[in-house]
Amino acid sequence: MELTGRMDEHGRIWLAVTVRGNRGEAEVEAIVDTGFTQSLSIPVGLAAPLGLELTGSVPLELADGRELAFFTFAATIVVGELEVPVDIIVTERGTPLIGTALLQTLDGHLSVRFDEGEVTLSVPSA
Repeated sequence: MELTGRMDEHGRIWLAVTVRGNRGEAEVEAIVDTGFTQSLSIPVGLAAPLGLELTGSVPLELADGRELAFFTFAATIVVGELEVPVDIIVTERGTPLIGTALLQTLDGHLSVRFDEGEVTLSVPSA
Protein backbone atom coordinates (compact mmCIF):
# COMPACT_ATOMS: atom_id res chain seq x y z
CA MET A 1 0.00 0.00 0.00
CA GLU A 2 1.17 3.53 -0.67
CA LEU A 3 0.69 6.71 1.28
CA THR A 4 1.11 9.93 -0.70
CA GLY A 5 2.64 12.95 1.00
CA ARG A 6 3.86 16.34 -0.12
CA MET A 7 6.93 18.52 -0.16
CA ASP A 8 6.51 22.15 0.84
CA GLU A 9 8.27 25.22 -0.56
CA HIS A 10 11.10 24.78 1.98
CA GLY A 11 11.81 21.18 0.93
CA ARG A 12 10.22 19.65 4.04
CA ILE A 13 8.52 16.29 3.57
CA TRP A 14 5.01 15.89 5.00
CA LEU A 15 2.96 12.71 5.51
CA ALA A 16 -0.45 12.25 7.12
CA VAL A 17 -1.14 9.34 9.47
CA THR A 18 -4.05 8.53 11.73
CA VAL A 19 -3.31 8.47 15.46
CA ARG A 20 -5.73 6.47 17.62
CA GLY A 21 -6.06 6.62 21.39
CA ASN A 22 -8.55 5.33 23.97
CA ARG A 23 -11.11 8.08 23.30
CA GLY A 24 -10.71 8.93 19.65
CA GLU A 25 -8.55 9.28 16.59
CA ALA A 26 -7.24 12.11 14.44
CA GLU A 27 -5.46 12.47 11.15
CA VAL A 28 -2.14 14.19 11.80
CA GLU A 29 0.02 15.72 9.09
CA ALA A 30 3.63 15.62 10.23
CA ILE A 31 7.10 16.46 8.93
CA VAL A 32 9.31 13.45 8.25
CA ASP A 33 12.42 14.13 10.35
CA THR A 34 15.23 11.61 9.81
CA GLY A 35 17.10 13.13 12.76
CA PHE A 36 14.21 12.21 15.09
CA THR A 37 14.73 8.62 16.20
CA GLN A 38 11.38 8.10 17.93
CA SER A 39 8.11 7.16 16.20
CA LEU A 40 5.99 10.30 16.29
CA SER A 41 5.69 13.52 18.24
CA ILE A 42 2.53 15.57 18.49
CA PRO A 43 1.63 18.62 20.57
CA VAL A 44 -0.57 18.19 23.63
CA GLY A 45 -3.41 20.09 21.93
CA LEU A 46 -3.73 17.28 19.39
CA ALA A 47 -3.02 14.50 21.90
CA ALA A 48 -5.39 15.41 24.75
CA PRO A 49 -8.70 14.60 22.99
CA LEU A 50 -7.38 11.16 21.96
CA GLY A 51 -7.15 9.80 25.52
CA LEU A 52 -3.61 8.46 25.23
CA GLU A 53 -2.19 6.41 28.12
CA LEU A 54 1.09 7.54 29.72
CA THR A 55 3.78 4.85 29.37
CA GLY A 56 6.89 6.63 30.65
CA SER A 57 9.45 9.21 29.63
CA VAL A 58 12.53 9.33 27.44
CA PRO A 59 15.50 11.72 27.31
CA LEU A 60 16.06 13.19 23.84
CA GLU A 61 18.76 15.42 22.43
CA LEU A 62 17.36 18.36 20.50
CA ALA A 63 18.87 19.84 17.36
CA ASP A 64 20.42 22.64 19.41
CA GLY A 65 22.26 20.12 21.62
CA ARG A 66 20.03 20.43 24.69
CA GLU A 67 18.80 17.21 26.29
CA LEU A 68 15.24 17.18 27.63
CA ALA A 69 12.94 14.50 29.00
CA PHE A 70 9.64 13.93 27.19
CA PHE A 71 6.62 11.89 28.24
CA THR A 72 5.71 8.89 26.08
CA PHE A 73 2.17 7.71 25.46
CA ALA A 74 0.69 4.55 23.94
CA ALA A 75 -1.04 5.10 20.61
CA THR A 76 -1.99 3.17 17.52
CA ILE A 77 -0.84 4.50 14.17
CA VAL A 78 -3.18 3.63 11.31
CA VAL A 79 -1.91 3.62 7.74
CA GLY A 80 -4.51 2.20 5.36
CA GLU A 81 -5.51 -1.18 6.82
CA LEU A 82 -2.31 -1.45 8.86
CA GLU A 83 -2.60 -0.69 12.62
CA VAL A 84 0.65 -0.43 14.57
CA PRO A 85 0.90 0.11 18.35
CA VAL A 86 3.72 2.54 19.22
CA ASP A 87 4.84 4.89 21.96
CA ILE A 88 4.69 8.51 20.86
CA ILE A 89 6.13 11.71 22.31
CA VAL A 90 3.75 14.46 23.41
CA THR A 91 5.21 17.98 23.37
CA GLU A 92 3.93 21.27 24.79
CA ARG A 93 3.69 22.76 21.30
CA GLY A 94 5.26 22.57 17.89
CA THR A 95 4.93 20.80 14.58
CA PRO A 96 4.18 17.06 14.60
CA LEU A 97 7.16 14.93 13.54
CA ILE A 98 7.40 11.44 12.08
CA GLY A 99 10.65 9.80 13.11
CA THR A 100 12.72 6.94 11.85
CA ALA A 101 11.35 4.46 14.41
CA LEU A 102 7.89 4.71 12.84
CA LEU A 103 9.24 4.28 9.31
CA GLN A 104 11.17 1.19 10.49
CA THR A 105 8.17 -0.20 12.39
CA LEU A 106 6.03 0.17 9.27
CA ASP A 107 8.79 -1.51 7.24
CA GLY A 108 8.37 1.48 4.98
CA HIS A 109 10.13 2.62 1.85
CA LEU A 110 10.14 6.41 1.55
CA SER A 111 10.52 7.77 -1.98
CA VAL A 112 11.00 11.47 -2.73
CA ARG A 113 11.08 13.04 -6.19
CA PHE A 114 12.61 16.41 -5.43
CA ASP A 115 12.25 17.57 -9.03
CA GLU A 116 8.47 17.06 -8.90
CA GLY A 117 7.83 17.46 -5.16
CA GLU A 118 6.31 13.97 -4.97
CA VAL A 119 6.50 11.94 -1.76
CA THR A 120 5.41 8.31 -1.39
CA LEU A 121 5.65 5.96 1.57
CA SER A 122 5.22 2.33 0.56
CA VAL A 123 4.35 -0.14 3.34
CA PRO A 124 3.50 -3.84 3.20
CA SER A 125 -0.21 -4.64 3.38
CA ALA A 126 -1.66 -5.93 6.63
